[in-house]
Amino acid sequence: MLPTTTFPRGRSGGELLRRSVWRSPASLGLLAGVLAIVIAHACELDGAASAARGDAAKGERLFATLPCVSCHDVTKPWPGGDICPNLGNIATEAARIIRLREYRGKARTAADYIRESILDPNAYIVPGASYRTPDGKSVMPKDFGATLTGAQIDDLVAYLLTRR
Repeated sequence: MLPTTTFPRGRSGGELLRRSVWRSPASLGLLAGVLAIVIAHACELDGAASAARGDAAKGERLFATLPCVSCHDVTKPWPGGDICPNLGNIATEAARIIRLREYRGKARTAADYIRESILDPNAYIVPGASYRTPDGKSVMPKDFGATLTGAQIDDLVAYLLTRR
């Protein structure tokens, strides 16, 4: 059963909030914290829904047959790789990266970040000299959007989200 609040006669919840919560910096901080938790949870749910579109087992097989494995290691933690970042815990790192001040991509979930990294490797380049070409671009091929189907990308994303 959900908790209920009884308001004094003639007063609405909005009026009480306006009079009490909005005048207290501590209450505003608490409210901001609660909102941050709600938003983070919504992002996790959105990421899970996005992953549900793909098949992780198919994504794992696809990852092994594409050139992905020649540069990325999914058995070692991020970042670490010599040529490109390791992806052993990319789901966790993706969720962290999208909250970084220097992140300028459009992703709001770990799934979106992984998808963005596949389709637009220059949206955010992991710090590390070996991850860039001499002109500052990502060393990752930029044509996966043209060479893979939407379903294949969904499968790759679903697989990489299992790498925590």
